[in-house]
Amino acid sequence: MFYFERQNRGFTLIEILVVLVLMSLILGISAAMLTNALSGAKHKAAAREIVATLKYAKHLAAAKNEKQIVQFDLDDGNYGIKGRRVSRIPEKTKIAIYESDLNAEPLTAGKYNLACEATGVGQWSRIGLFRDNQVIIIKSDPVMTALIVDTEDDHHE
Repeated sequence: MFYFERQNRGFTLIEILVVLVLMSLILGISAAMLTNALSGAKHKAAAREIVATLKYAKHLAAAKNEKQIVQFDLDDGNYGIKGRRVSRIPEKTKIAIYESDLNAEPLTAGKYNLACEATGVGQWSRIGLFRDNQVIIIKSDPVMTALIVDTEDDHHE
């Protein structure tokens, strides 16, 4: 009797291995999902930071009564108000700037300067941030300076 009670107390090697394999699978799937969610959050945060930079430049222009320049380096993926801190766009995110002219092609390379005055922000209509299949559009707005519009799209413009 004593022998049988002792034998039923532990786990077999197979049971322990099955539990370890299941834990590894759950951990791997969770890490992959967290990575995708984190990159999407960085993409949205970049759009919010661009809008905040544009609004700050407009308010700075009003306070100093002089034009402020927001510089975009589309090749290096950074932007900022001239003479101030430069911010970076997350990796794998592409920027396209659309000017007010409806027939113009979007600017996707080189450097672009947006002139911000107390009355408005430059001659642009929208800025697109593209990452994988997610597209975030920042539209020019005369009152709010800029507005963010999320869209899901399978192609990049």
